Amino acid sequence: MTTDTTTADDSPDSQGRPHYAVERHQVLVQTVRSQGRLDAGAMAEQLQVSTETIRKDLQLLERRGLLRRVHGGAIAVEDLSFEPEVSARTSNEDEKRRIARAALAEVPREGAVFLDAGSTITMLAEMFPADRDLNVFTNTLTIALALVSRPRLNVHTLGGRVRARTFAEVDNWAIRALSEIQVDVAFLGTNAIS
Repeated sequence: MTTDTTTADDSPDSQGRPHYAVERHQVLVQTVRSQGRLDAGAMAEQLQVSTETIRKDLQLLERRGLLRRVHGGAIAVEDLSFEPEVSARTSNEDEKRRIARAALAEVPREGAVFLDAGSTITMLAEMFPADRDLNVFTNTLTIALALVSRPRLNVHTLGGRVRARTFAEVDNWAIRALSEIQVDVAFLGTNAIS
C-alpha cells in the first residue's frame, strides 16, 4: 500500500504551474538568476501559493546559498560579488534614458564637466550636446571615444589602470588627476546605495 503525501499546496494546477516545493524552488532560483531579483508577493501570486510559503522557500534557498533574501523578496547571490560589463547592463533602460535626458538640462553652455563610468552615464554621453565649448573629463575610455569626434569638446581622460568590466580608469593616477581638476558639473554613476 502506498500513501499519497501530496498536499493541496504541492500539487500542480491545471495550467501546469509548479507547486511541488522542488519545482517552486527551481522557478524562484531561475527568476533570481535571470532577473537579478524577485518580488515575494508577485511570485506568490504567479505560483498561486501564499506569501508565507514563498518566504519559507526563500529562507531555505538562502541557507543553501542559492540567493539572498532582502525585504520583500530576494536578489541573486552573484549580484553581491559580480559586476556585469557596462554593455550588459540592460535592465531599466527606459528609466536610465529618462535620467540621462534630465541630466542634459544640467550641462553648462561652457566650462568643465566630469562624466563618471556607468551605463546611465554612457547614455548621457551618447546624447551629449556637441554645440558647446566644454572641457569634458572622464575616467572611462568608451565615454571619451563617444565624445572625442565632437569638435567643440575638449575631451580629457584621467589615466590610471583600466578596469576590464567598465573600461574605467581607476587607482592612484585617476585619484591624483581628480584632485587636480575643477569642474562645474559632475555626472556620477552609482553601483549601490545602502
